[in-house]
Amino acid sequence: MSTGGETSTLGAWRFEVALPEAIAEARNEVLDLVLRIADEGVVAPLRKSRHAVTYNPHFRVSLSQPGDLFVKVLNRATGIDRIKHLRCGSVAAHVKRISRRLADAGFNAPPLWVLGFNRQDGREMIVSPRVEGLGPLQTLARFGGDLPNKRRILRDLGAEIGRLHRAGLVHGDLTPFNIFIQAHQPTRFIFLDHERTRSNYGLGRTRRNLRNLIQLGRFNLPGLTKSDRLRVMFAYADAIGCPDRRALARRTLKMLAVRLQRDGGAQVIAPLGAVKL
Repeated sequence: MSTGGETSTLGAWRFEVALPEAIAEARNEVLDLVLRIADEGVVAPLRKSRHAVTYNPHFRVSLSQPGDLFVKVLNRATGIDRIKHLRCGSVAAHVKRISRRLADAGFNAPPLWVLGFNRQDGREMIVSPRVEGLGPLQTLARFGGDLPNKRRILRDLGAEIGRLHRAGLVHGDLTPFNIFIQAHQPTRFIFLDHERTRSNYGLGRTRRNLRNLIQLGRFNLPGLTKSDRLRVMFAYADAIGCPDRRALARRTLKMLAVRLQRDGGAQVIAPLGAVKL
């Protein structure tokens, strides 16, 4: 349970706060920390892009409540993104709506502890706790020698992506950095980073859905073989009820080859010519 959608105004920032009851007394400390991160840079960034800066500060409420936060500070939208922003509303509010829809459909997404809106410079903020689980790279390192479990997890991943698409949603940036895996049985997945997660209906839906497989497939993860990639694709095809999963895999690999050529081979998988379907 959470404290609900309480609001606070600190300087130019307006915050919506929904902390769990167990740490509700730390509300002021959390807001002070995220405010100093956003405005003073008191923590080194974890990742930076032209759209946002992500921080991963350690936050200790008490000896029994240590943990990490993910603090994403979104830059003011410009250009074409500014037009989308005016049409669709704030990014943080969109993430709040999508997170609720994901939860209603039985998917796992990090809880939103703080949403921030800067009235002066247009920046926004999304604060979540670190969720339990491992990324795909760490999962492969742990289960790489355990072939039955490794293959089960990969098939479950393909099936979970298919379930997301059957629910009418497509992730905006489904990279290995945006998936946490809890590798017990059944496997549990937590999808992160929902600023660009959208409803997906109408013409072009299949191609937009397959882009999620492309976003995953363009990374070269140690221990992930070409057969492993096909396991994900085949499980995905089965999950969406595709009658010809090999045809779907061929289409996906063709799209992936175009993406690899466009990216120039940086951080991507090896050429796909040896894959036979």
